[in-house]
Amino acid sequence: MSKGLRKTLYVIVLLVVITLIIGFFALIKSTSQYRVTDFHKGWTVAFRGQEYEDVDLEKFRFPGGCKKGEYIVLKNHLPFSMKEGSAIIFPLELSAISVDVGDTTVYEYGSDRFAKGYMVGSGVHIIRIPDLSQGRLVTVTITAGENKAFTYLSGIFLDETNWGLIDYLNDNIYPVALSLSLVMAGIIILVISFIIAFKKYEWVRINQMGVLFFTMGCWTLCETNTIQLFSADYVWNTFVRYFFGIFSILPVLRMITGAHKDKPEADRYVQKVVFSITHLLIVATAFLSLLREIHICNVSLFFQIFAFLSMAVACLMEWKDYPMEDIAINPRFVEHLMCFIFIAVETVRNGLHRFFNFQITFLRHSFLLYGTVVLVMMMMSSYIYDLYESYLRRAEENTLKRLAFTDGLTGLLNRAFCKDKMEELDRSGKEFHMISFDVNGLKEINDNRGHPEGDRLLTTFADILTRCFSDIAYVIRPGGDEFLVISDDAGKQELLGRLDWLDSMEKNAEKSLGFPVKAAYGLAGSDEVDGHSTEEVYYLADQRMYDMKVHQMRNP
Repeated sequence: MSKGLRKTLYVIVLLVVITLIIGFFALIKSTSQYRVTDFHKGWTVAFRGQEYEDVDLEKFRFPGGCKKGEYIVLKNHLPFSMKEGSAIIFPLELSAISVDVGDTTVYEYGSDRFAKGYMVGSGVHIIRIPDLSQGRLVTVTITAGENKAFTYLSGIFLDETNWGLIDYLNDNIYPVALSLSLVMAGIIILVISFIIAFKKYEWVRINQMGVLFFTMGCWTLCETNTIQLFSADYVWNTFVRYFFGIFSILPVLRMITGAHKDKPEADRYVQKVVFSITHLLIVATAFLSLLREIHICNVSLFFQIFAFLSMAVACLMEWKDYPMEDIAINPRFVEHLMCFIFIAVETVRNGLHRFFNFQITFLRHSFLLYGTVVLVMMMMSSYIYDLYESYLRRAEENTLKRLAFTDGLTGLLNRAFCKDKMEELDRSGKEFHMISFDVNGLKEINDNRGHPEGDRLLTTFADILTRCFSDIAYVIRPGGDEFLVISDDAGKQELLGRLDWLDSMEKNAEKSLGFPVKAAYGLAGSDEVDGHSTEEVYYLADQRMYDMKVHQMRNP
């Protein structure tokens, strides 16, 4: 199968999978619509001594928002068409609620916590309606647990099944699905980052991406009330929601301050101070909230402002010394700019939502969810780009190093590498062996046959050495007709066996070249000299090579 066809099949499969996932969620959403009916019209609202008749709660705005402790009384008649076993789905922010059907209280939450001054949680209240309640008056009393806890009451439904929470979440299926995907993606990326760290590669940036994915995913699970699938504690869910929203500042700051390692020390110090202060504020906020000294929901605006300012300082320190033309094309600068854009857009959206109560799911939920997806995708792209750049840089460095350490004629390691290797062995104190070689007859071949034939002799001998020793030793040509083998892995007996192999290969090469291929050699080990000095071992190996050369000359 051709590469083009395989790529086409991959794209088709991906599109089919995406289509099936979207279709699955759309099917879930469509089936829940048959069980859920709106219950936001026809209410009587009593607020601040005034009574409003026939109110559509999705369009009714509480003037100035509710102050802490203010009461709101809502009244409506349950429809006669309501089926037995139905429930009212009532999402509510930071407020206590009491529900009466007729003269009977059927649901109550939060009044005891509010009376003690504790934070009252947010969540989706599922209020079961007693049988035979069709047409009866339902009275909902709401006590605002915080200043401006809400400005609208919306998303109130009647559900004819016991799946009220599921049906509510189905109405917000896409942000719910996206938040679950963020959590899973965050966990996967964190695992990958730990694997990368174990392999001793650069891991901090991808680790912070995983943390951002995970924290924003958890925050959105709470913001969409999906967390109620796992926890029915409204207070704890609310704490987690605000904590993760605040905590998400850290990975963004970490990715900004860790973008460059070559910044001036003063700038790095300012970034570290900002990062440390953020840590302390988040820890202190969480600690005081758990001690019930403060309500974490009341400091969210402070952290929004602080996040904006701290990221501004971090980015200023990061980019102030860069020319504008270099900044504009840098993907990391675009990431940082996107942070500010999404924070600004979310601030505007949140403010407008308080006034206009958007009914479109996309506008009703925070843009930070979608911004996180876009931002992290960009960060993943820039991370891959950085890895690619790093790979090219290392490849270039390795190529230059290889060229600097490579003999131009034979392709073996050269004198510069030999010097570095000998210094390394002197520092390490490892045991090693050296074999010094000197090719016989090079001058005669150059004089009688010409330098090209002399080069053939040298390259042929280099090839023989490579075949015999490259898997257990470094094969080096210091220069001229001299060659050297250095091994810190193989023992003396193995090297002697390789030398016997070399002798047989020299005889085979002589047949193909038409002139002798022979070298004298001397083997010496670090255990034969005091102090394991490479210079002394080389001298000993060289002496033994000359002794062999003299013997060969006397006994041709």
